[in-house]
Amino acid sequence: MTETISSTHSDSGPAGVTTGAVPPAKSIPFTQVPLVDFQGFRDGTDADKKRVAAEIGKALNDVGFFYLVNHGIPAGDVADVFGAARGFFTQPAGRKDAVSSENTSNHRGYFPMGGENVDPAHTRDLKEGFDIGFEGPLAQEAAGKGGLRGLNQWPDDPPGFRPALERYYEHTVALGRDLCRAFALALDMEEDTFDREIEHSESRMRLLSYPPQPGGPKDSRAFGAGAHTDCGCLTILAQDAIGGLSARNSAGDWIAVDPIENALICNVGDIMEQWSGGRFASTVHRVINDSDRIRYSVALFFNPNLDVVVDSFKSLTGAKSAGGKSTTEEYLGCCFSETRSACQLP
Repeated sequence: MTETISSTHSDSGPAGVTTGAVPPAKSIPFTQVPLVDFQGFRDGTDADKKRVAAEIGKALNDVGFFYLVNHGIPAGDVADVFGAARGFFTQPAGRKDAVSSENTSNHRGYFPMGGENVDPAHTRDLKEGFDIGFEGPLAQEAAGKGGLRGLNQWPDDPPGFRPALERYYEHTVALGRDLCRAFALALDMEEDTFDREIEHSESRMRLLSYPPQPGGPKDSRAFGAGAHTDCGCLTILAQDAIGGLSARNSAGDWIAVDPIENALICNVGDIMEQWSGGRFASTVHRVINDSDRIRYSVALFFNPNLDVVVDSFKSLTGAKSAGGKSTTEEYLGCCFSETRSACQLP
């Protein structure tokens, strides 16, 4: 899940681990997003793992984003989830509304155009989406208790929709666990440092559809997705060939994160920035689909266990969370609340 504009940093790692890290002394504007080959981490020696982790650490320190190739997710499963997205979003509105996220307390299912604004004080998002999350054996029990746990909603059409999403979800969650181990090595920690905090990860997967804005927005307040950072640990994004994603460097310039064939785009969110003591940057980014075609993307928001305590954060409205500490569930719940209901532009 996304999204909050700002965060508060801490030098403490998960479960009281002290990273000893300090934010960089100087922020250097980046001009391009690094590319990391993950093969060495997946199949290599300990030395290979450390080398790849160091590349990831540099990318996250300098940019907050990186491309990932040889990530291990079959190309056919990526193609299937994009086919499922196109099949779902091109259905009549009534069929999509039948699985509206408003039917649930866990924000899973469909949200329409204008149903979410990630920078609600400044822009209106031009996108629609469909969310799923982890179900697991206790999902039925959790579904009756409210909160972010529980069941997914599944549409009857298009055919093959559910298995395509479930396969891709499983792949990306496994990749998220591996990337968190690489993050730990990059921070000079033991590889399993984050394992306890992500053992029962409440990760969300989102299909997204952005309508065309040929030549760019005619209304300066109407973007595909407004400027924001992501709330959780890590985002793993697959995008189609159209492009439109950009990240803002420390000089205030927007740098295009254009598609690269067979590459995923990874960026850390506010929680991992906190856990890294500021060494990993949760970078502001946005989407503008200035093409004449619909843009599709699939995002996996990899989050900690819901009961993990995170540091206080500044909300989109500028108010700090009560008590100075929040659980992951409270933190993400506030993000949902603010992007789905509060401070919406007329």
